[in-house]
Amino acid sequence: MFRADIQVPGREPYVRVGALGRTSRSNEAIECIRGKKMFAWLYGRNNPRRIAGRLYEAIVTQARNPAFYSDHGVPDTLEGRYEMVVAHLVLVIERLRAQGDTSELLSRALVERFVTDMDDSMRELGVGDTSVAKKVKGAAAGLVERTAAYRKELKAGPEHLAAEIRRNIEGNVEAPAANPAAIPPRDADLIIARYLYRSAEALARRPIQDILSGKPLFEPIQLTLTR
Repeated sequence: MFRADIQVPGREPYVRVGALGRTSRSNEAIECIRGKKMFAWLYGRNNPRRIAGRLYEAIVTQARNPAFYSDHGVPDTLEGRYEMVVAHLVLVIERLRAQGDTSELLSRALVERFVTDMDDSMRELGVGDTSVAKKVKGAAAGLVERTAAYRKELKAGPEHLAAEIRRNIEGNVEAPAANPAAIPPRDADLIIARYLYRSAEALARRPIQDILSGKPLFEPIQLTLTR
């Protein structure tokens, strides 16, 4: 069975995730803190895996918003959709990281859900068993790299974030054919970057219980660039 040991920057010790199942370390961590009142909101029917599943569903739904692909130049391909899922996932991971140790289990469960989804997606696409592990490990490594890069560029501002988004898209997929009606690439990248930046700021202001309540996680996407 394939296990991906992936590192989420900013967390010591780094998160260990089993791609096809839970890890023993995760179980030990749960048992270690179970019963502490400050963690009570994570348990009962709202356990970390269930909450992570809801968060990940919301992330994927937003990442598949047609506006990214029809209006803002993201290729509607497996690679393009991957980039959008990871960009949104990083925002939530960063918000949980800011919460501190109280959200460590939830961060771990969310990353594990991502890895499991990558594995399932590869298999649904007919990728052979011998290639699945390598591709899933690559997807997990991509998340680690982008977490570090987006964290840095979010601090630098939307313009820097826009350049990082374009580097990832161009490095991962072939450039789509030019569409005369489409927004110019630089403007489209800046629209996405400003949207991600606003969403990150909004997440930072919201209480963690509000984020986990099922309310929308992300800000509206602009259709045009305002100077």
